[in-house]
Amino acid sequence: MALITCPECSSKVSNRATSCPQCGFPLAQAQAPDLAAILCSGTWLADSGTLVDAQLIAKFSPNGTFQGQTRPDANRIVGMQLVAQANFRGTWQVSGPQLFIEFPLTMSSGPAMTQIAMQFTRVSETSLSGVDEFRRPWEWQQVERKSAASRR
Repeated sequence: MALITCPECSSKVSNRATSCPQCGFPLAQAQAPDLAAILCSGTWLADSGTLVDAQLIAKFSPNGTFQGQTRPDANRIVGMQLVAQANFRGTWQVSGPQLFIEFPLTMSSGPAMTQIAMQFTRVSETSLSGVDEFRRPWEWQQVERKSAASRR
């Protein structure tokens, strides 16, 4: 067991505590990774069954917008893709370990506004994984990291 400092009252508290015994501050939330900062730290590549036969590449901005591209999954049969390659702009927001994105997904029948909610169960600086509201898995990998100068 290690001791950490409560960000609210500066008491020394076990790193296993879910709240500070002195002031009640919720420590589990204070220790959770900052998903928004992680997303804004670079370019991400996502794979999911929700995208059917495509991958999503996205660059998230702190203002709640993102630029992206869908592209057919290289492992699919050529000419059989449902999702077309397209560049787009969308919006995003996080709430704890949840990511909500909205963007125009271009299928072979044309573009349609798409909203997806994901619950991440594993979050690191370079990879994210979880499931969406349809219980389909999502795997995100950081493919390019922003330099320190461009994050300012």
